[in-house]
Amino acid sequence: MFNVIKEKIEYFRHHWFIKNLMFFQAGDFAANFTQALIGVFLARLLQPENYGIFALAFSLAGFVTVFMGLGTPAAATTLLSEAHAKNDKEKATEVLSFLVKMTFIMSATVLLGALLTPWLGQVFYNNYKIGLYSSMILIATAIGGTFFSFSFIALQVTRQIKTMTALAFSNQFSRSALSLFMVFIGMGVFGAILGHLVGAVIIFLASVFIWKKISKNYPIFPSVRKLITNTKNAPIKKYLAFSLWITADSNLANLYNILPIMLTGIFVTASEVTFFKLAFGYINLAITLIGPISVLLNVEFPKMKVAEDGAEKLLKNFIKVSFYSLLFSVVLTAGAIIVAPIAFRILYGVTFNPSIKYVSGLFFYGATMGMGVGFGPMWRALNKVKLSILINVVTLSIGVPLGLLLIKNFGLWGSVIWVSVIFNVSHIASFILIIKELKKFKKQS
Repeated sequence: MFNVIKEKIEYFRHHWFIKNLMFFQAGDFAANFTQALIGVFLARLLQPENYGIFALAFSLAGFVTVFMGLGTPAAATTLLSEAHAKNDKEKATEVLSFLVKMTFIMSATVLLGALLTPWLGQVFYNNYKIGLYSSMILIATAIGGTFFSFSFIALQVTRQIKTMTALAFSNQFSRSALSLFMVFIGMGVFGAILGHLVGAVIIFLASVFIWKKISKNYPIFPSVRKLITNTKNAPIKKYLAFSLWITADSNLANLYNILPIMLTGIFVTASEVTFFKLAFGYINLAITLIGPISVLLNVEFPKMKVAEDGAEKLLKNFIKVSFYSLLFSVVLTAGAIIVAPIAFRILYGVTFNPSIKYVSGLFFYGATMGMGVGFGPMWRALNKVKLSILINVVTLSIGVPLGLLLIKNFGLWGSVIWVSVIFNVSHIASFILIIKELKKFKKQS
């Protein structure tokens, strides 16, 4: 038994995917930990009322982007991974030109959405300022969703994990650090939002520089000029259907993370939103170590699919990844709950102590998150995203009214119960259907 365990450790330690994963995990956790630490200072400087407004502004902006469709990069990653594996330069050029055109269209729609959010802030929360802050966030999203996405995808496809990790870290750190700085100098919630906007501009410029370096070393990726000029002949119809389904699936997944804060704010005060937001964010921080697995699988599952014995590899690796990630999330969540009382008292102070009890209540939410780490990448690899959308639409159609009822009657505990139920129902249904689809794919191969 000891020798078997030792061999397994050696295998995982030297496997290229595991090494890349560990590096990206370390960078991703560092980024999220730094962002969370900055968030601690933001919360303490803004205090519960203003921090609640800050959180609601981000939730409202996220809600709007769900319907504006900033999910095309997820589709491009899958298509480019297959093109890169086959060294198909023509397809890669087509996919990139399609991505440029769609990104321009979607960024324009997000900017139009920014005109609506002041009205939405008044409707949902009787506070138009929340909507104005959301407008600024949407402008930052439109800027940040362009070349950052292009460079991140290219680095991911070419497996330049260290540079990709540095870019992702810089994106989060610059926004959060500037946000904190502007609050520190007395600009309040407005300064916190402005920091994200300025950070988006900085990362945009850095991403253009990185893309230029990539295009010089990898002929499959065109220069910035060609990238833009190629959009004239972008084959919209060829990739639109595939992209729209993946976009819809990606945005529905984002909606799951946005709705808990957004719906909670309808029935409780901004201060109470802060207590739930911190508990929810604390658990999410604990399980960020499983996030990079999903990012890397966006590339690896499509490549497995076109390899020899692809069907067998997909089924075997999907089950293995899901099982190990589930165990990982259980351990991470349990550990986070154990240290929560100490962590909150040290980091936030007694003012935010009401959050601690909600952290424990979110155990079943956090513990089972690992199960879903490969869902999105696998649905895309199998080109069965419609099934994922169906699961999410049905779950949300039943879940949103249930959530409103629970929050209205039980306050923040209603939010805790709702989050735990809706995520687990979606995960179980998705896992069962993916296994069935993989077995069908295996028989057809």
